Amino acid sequence: MKKSFLALFAAMGLAFSANAQDAATDAEQAAASASESFNHWSVAVDGGINYLRASDQKVGLAIGGIVERTFNPRWGLGLEYMFIKKNQDAIKGFPEMDAKFHDIDIFGSVNLSNIIAPYRSAGWQKLNWFGTAGLGATIYDYEFENSKDDNGAKMLFVAGSKLEYNVSKWIGIFLGAHYRLHSNSEFTNNSAGRSYGTAVAGVRVKFAGESNIRNIAWADYIPQVELPDFSNVFDAQKKACEEAVAKMEQKIDDQNAQIKKLQSDIKFTQDSLDRHIRATRPKVAYKPTVEEAKIIETAMSNLEFESGKAIIKEGSFQYLNGLAELLVKHPEWSVKLSGHTDNVGKAAKNLQLSKDRATSVRTYLVNKGVDAANIESEGFGSSKPIASNNTAAGRAKNRRVEVSLFSK
Repeated sequence: MKKSFLALFAAMGLAFSANAQDAATDAEQAAASASESFNHWSVAVDGGINYLRASDQKVGLAIGGIVERTFNPRWGLGLEYMFIKKNQDAIKGFPEMDAKFHDIDIFGSVNLSNIIAPYRSAGWQKLNWFGTAGLGATIYDYEFENSKDDNGAKMLFVAGSKLEYNVSKWIGIFLGAHYRLHSNSEFTNNSAGRSYGTAVAGVRVKFAGESNIRNIAWADYIPQVELPDFSNVFDAQKKACEEAVAKMEQKIDDQNAQIKKLQSDIKFTQDSLDRHIRATRPKVAYKPTVEEAKIIETAMSNLEFESGKAIIKEGSFQYLNGLAELLVKHPEWSVKLSGHTDNVGKAAKNLQLSKDRATSVRTYLVNKGVDAANIESEGFGSSKPIASNNTAAGRAKNRRVEVSLFSK
């Protein structure tokens, strides 16, 4: 039976080797074509020690080889052969023995690095952590001292982990640890079987080097989606948006101009209404106090103009200043200035002169700070004399400007 299993393993190894060579050749041809750009095959040799806890000699030799097909940077399948030697002195009623195991298994391999950190840097892409698990058979051969030898085959389960570093595009080195379990009830007298661990170091050869799938990072392997060129669409949309914004801004400017005009019209209407109200509202005469009346009387009695003109003489300024201060203190007053003349000369000329003189007094008071809206002026010519125009003294009294106060 042992010879049959060995022959089977040899045949499988040759088949995998032939396929690997064919795959390498195919990969070289596919590298130049768009349909296949990667090689998926690699082989490895490894060796180390095994550990068997139910033994006085717990450590033994382990050596083997691997043929593996990596389908993509995340997973692959492989065929493994491992030769394990285990010698044992007589212990617990068992005789001294020499044991050899030929483990053959098919395993799946998962690149955990490309799952946990698929977009790591180029330097870290050289280091990969694999998890493996597989099923197969172990061919065992026990040589007992002073008793019959035992050999045969049992089912095998393997699980482990491997840390692999890519020295170059062609060569990788690795460290691995595996747990192996096979049912060997004849030896252990225990239906649970026999288990042992192996720790190995090895070298892997990757066919096609540069084009081998094990050298490709997941970030470079996944298909790159080519997005259509939307630049023309974006430019057109941008231009349309800019035009729409410009139109909207112009519309806003036009509306703001209309609002300003409307506000101006409203203010004009309101001012006109206020003027109309003031003009039509019955005025209530204000009777000044004795002190206020004295200031007004002083200013008006000392008011003098150049002969036949509406120019105020400088000697009258100090008295008008006192009147201006009084009116500034009382913005609640409305003031009316009435100009009058004697009857010497033409009536039309006298009327205009009376208006001009009243206006001159108004202008002077406004320049001294009195609110222009509070003062109005008018002229009556010689139509309202307060003394006889037949005498010089009477005509002097008739040439005057009167001040009337009203409450707003």
